[in-house]
Order: sequence, then C-alpha cells, then structure tokens
Amino acid sequence: MSGASRSGTVSVVLGFRSGAAVAAVWASLVLGACGGDDDRGGGGGEEAPPAVPDLEHGPSTPGDIDGDGVPNDEDNCPSVANADQRDACDYPSRPPDTGEVVADGLARLSWNRALVGLGPVVEDPELSRTCRLHLDYLYMLSEELGSPVLSHTEDLSKPYASEEGNQAGIDSVLSLGQADIGAAIDGWMNTLYHRLPLIHPGLERVGIAYRDAFACVRYRPGTNGSVAAPYPILWPPPDIVGTDRTFGGNESPCPTVADPLAGGPCPGSAAIATIGLHGMGGLADVTATFVNLDTGAEVPLFATYWDQGASPHEQMGYVEGTVAVVPEPGSSLERALYEVTVNATVGGSAQTYRWRFRTARELPDVGCDDLGEHRTLEDAYPIETGTVEGRICDYPDMYVLTGSGRRTVRLLLDHDEGDLDLVALDPAGAAIDRSEGSGDEEHLTVDAGVYIQVYGYADGMGPYVLIVE
Repeated sequence: MSGASRSGTVSVVLGFRSGAAVAAVWASLVLGACGGDDDRGGGGGEEAPPAVPDLEHGPSTPGDIDGDGVPNDEDNCPSVANADQRDACDYPSRPPDTGEVVADGLARLSWNRALVGLGPVVEDPELSRTCRLHLDYLYMLSEELGSPVLSHTEDLSKPYASEEGNQAGIDSVLSLGQADIGAAIDGWMNTLYHRLPLIHPGLERVGIAYRDAFACVRYRPGTNGSVAAPYPILWPPPDIVGTDRTFGGNESPCPTVADPLAGGPCPGSAAIATIGLHGMGGLADVTATFVNLDTGAEVPLFATYWDQGASPHEQMGYVEGTVAVVPEPGSSLERALYEVTVNATVGGSAQTYRWRFRTARELPDVGCDDLGEHRTLEDAYPIETGTVEGRICDYPDMYVLTGSGRRTVRLLLDHDEGDLDLVALDPAGAAIDRSEGSGDEEHLTVDAGVYIQVYGYADGMGPYVLIVE
C-alpha cells in the first residue's frame, strides 16, 4: 500500500498596515497582526513555476484556464501553465518537525511560501529576541490574571513589560493554543489577514518564538513593501490537493461580518481564497466566483475584498495588493475539486484569473486488515517513515515507529464517514499522548520506539492515510 497527501490546520489571527491605521483601530484588535509594508529588508525570489497564466501564455479561458494551449481535461496541471506537460504542480512535502523552534518555524514558513512560488525566509536573531520578550510578557500577564491573554501591546506600567517587547507585538502575527510553531504557522495560513504578510513577496527576514502555546512571527521590519509579486500569488496554491475546507473564524479584523473592525464574535466559513497582485497596478471592478466542479454548485459568497475597495478596512490596507474571496459564514467546502475565478481591472487593463484546487485527495479504497492483523503491541506494524493506507472496521490498528529520532505522525481521514483518532503508547502500553480532534486530520510528534494506535471514536469506522515523517 502506498500514497501521499498534504493537509493543513486552522488558527486565529489579525492585521493592519500603517502606524496611523494601527492607532485608529488598535483598541478593537485582539489577535495577530498582518498587512503592512516597510522600506527595509529585501524581497523573496521565485522558486516555483508561475501560475495561471505566466507571461508566455494566456489568456485564461474556461476550457484552458492556464492558457497554455492544453485543454483542462487533458492538462496534468490545469492551473499552472506548462505546455510541455512537465510536472509543474508537484509540490514539496511538508517539512518534518525537529523540536527546534526557529528551525521548524523557518522550514514551515518557507515551505508555505514555496507552495505559492516565493523564496524562503531567514531568521533575524534580533527580531527573534524581541519576539521572545513579548511572549514572556504575555506569559507573565496570563499568570498574573489567572487566564490566557493575547495582546499586541504591552502595559508598560507592568514590571515585566518593555518598549522592545511592545514594538515586537505590534510588528508580529501572534497566536495562542497551538501545539508548536509549525501548527501556529499552518493556522495563520488558513485565515485571511494573518496569511497575507507571510506570503508577501517582499518578506525576507523574520523573528520566531514559541512559549507555552504562545507563538510569534515578527515580520514587519523584514518586509520590503515595494517588492512586486513575480506573478499572481494564489491561495490555495493552484492544483494543490488536500487544502483545508474551512476558515476557523476568531480573527480580528473579522472577514465574515459586515464591519470587520467592529470587534465581537467572528464566525467561521468555508476556506477563503486569495490572489496577490502586488505591484501590478491599482485594482478596480473586482468580481469573483467560487465553484464546486464536482457538482457545478457555486459557493455562496459573503464578500469579495480588494486593495482600496469601498470599505474602511480595505482603504486602510488590510488586503494590500490582494483580492480576497470570502464565503458566507457557517459554510464549509466539501471534499471536491474547486475553481476560483477573479475578474478585475488591474493597472487599467481587464484581467481574468482562474485556478483550481482539491480539498483532499480520495481516501484509499482498502479493506480491513489489508496489511494483516496488527491490533496489539506484539503484532504492531513497523514503520520508520512513509505512508500507509488502512481502514478501521471492528478493531484498532497498531503501529510501531522504528529507527531513531523524533517523528511527526499524521492521520488523514473523512470525519463525515467516521471519527478516527490517534494515541501514542509507550512500550508498556501506557498512553503518553493523544490527538482526538473533530476534523479530517490528527497529528502527533513523538520519539521513535513509540507505538501508535489508530482507533474509531464511539465505534467510528472508515478509511485513513497514516503518514510518518
């Protein structure tokens, strides 16, 4: 049995651009920071094939959305211009976690940037130091108040506050509650305003810190806002398989309410699609559609935001250089193939951009015990790294991680078909960690030698993909 897949997670966040804009709305901001430009630092480079269509192809048409002359139904990468049919939409695998905060943060952030064709980032140790200062402040403030607190600003009357930490909070995306820095970055990528600074074409240097479920990436001083996008920056990435189906909500500003800057509850929705057009000219006359190609049904849209659109937060730069396609609150994408179309006047010229992505690959059509019965510690199936396809029927499946070092174990499933979970066991059979969520992915990071059990919650059954990295 073999296979491969990619998946993501969700999180909470927020954004703003200029100092004046921050001052105007700061009291309403609760989580994360984004948008923004700065005239320091350098721009990222191109590392992946250009997407829909590149300068040598086009225009996009419904039957050939990347404009490369190969019809969609014959094109191995219908959203990425590749007339030679090279494997232009074979994305790199998610980097494994090592347990080192800075290394893992750089790897995960650079991986997400590579998915949209942008170059990697590097750590600026001074920015990381000030990120740590701000997380220390948040930790001590939470201890003092007796409950977790997330804030971009510091009360400078507190003995543990500092000017440096306060500025770092203003300059950063922040999150609370993620298991590690990689999960925090994946979470920001599944929002709107927190995603945008991480895939800005001018981002080069960052500070990274993580402490006790608080995460910080300081991006603003390391971003050159004048850098133009080398080509449209699409999210979800074109032709990718396994993207998340939802925006989890709890972001400030909130893209799914009538007044994004007003504060208050922020409902979730289906995944938000964006296209970055930095430096390509002013945007106007923007319309968009979001279609499930498997059923032909349109995804109902709540709003389409764009740089310098009509609303105050658009005018303030929260979607700088970007068009954002926001589905209705409470909606969710299905496990299907989707196509996003954005029509806009860009720099005075009418343009059409189309791209496709699949929310998840088909789960394996396998039977129970196709690998043999591996239900106990004694008959656990050995795996060092790689992918196994299985199905839970009447009994759990047991694996043992061979080799040495830390491993990330991911379980991909269809929660609508059956709720499957993971538990890590020591050699004596005692549980040492669990992943028991309610989505389509579970994951653990553990040491080699640990046993991993896949089981159905409340007698749940169904197929799964187990990935060990």
